[in-house]
Amino acid sequence: MKQRALVRLVAAAVGSVLAPLAIAASQSLNIPIVAQQHSEWCWAADANAILTYRGVSTTQCGIDNWVNSINYACQQASFDWNDSANSPNALSGTTGISGIVWSLGRRDSNYYDSALNYSTATSALSNGNPVVVLWTWPDGGGHFIVLDGYDDSGPTLYFMNPWPGEGTGWGDYSWIRDGTGNMGTHWWSESLIVY
Repeated sequence: MKQRALVRLVAAAVGSVLAPLAIAASQSLNIPIVAQQHSEWCWAADANAILTYRGVSTTQCGIDNWVNSINYACQQASFDWNDSANSPNALSGTTGISGIVWSLGRRDSNYYDSALNYSTATSALSNGNPVVVLWTWPDGGGHFIVLDGYDDSGPTLYFMNPWPGEGTGWGDYSWIRDGTGNMGTHWWSESLIVY
């Protein structure tokens, strides 16, 4: 009888120690899926998704108006491909994604001019902080996605891709860092953790 009680006590102790570790092995922030409304608006869609996740109501065109100091991005009329309303953007700077989330949502962020290692990315996600990733293309240009979860069994990262028709995606860390997929060959060149 005493032996069974001791076994139960040890099993309960081990279970209480291991249970948090099992929970910590994966995380999903459930960042809303926001499809970019114009060809260069991945940055506006990502900023919109993060601000919405943080409870701040915004629109992509409102963000674009603020960034480009214009007042017509929300109008029904279309604008030319090369119009300043359809311009690319950056992660850092006053009007980059870091400036947008601070100015429109009072959210701090940390910018890195490189890919995050897996443990830094998962630590941010474990604390409820999304990570914006710049995928750079070999021939120039790039695309922003938002990391919104992970699963250590892969190691796998989950992301929100704002390109129309893409939505949620996932990949092992090495593919996210340097890979080839529907959107071509990419490498993770910059990062922004948003608090």
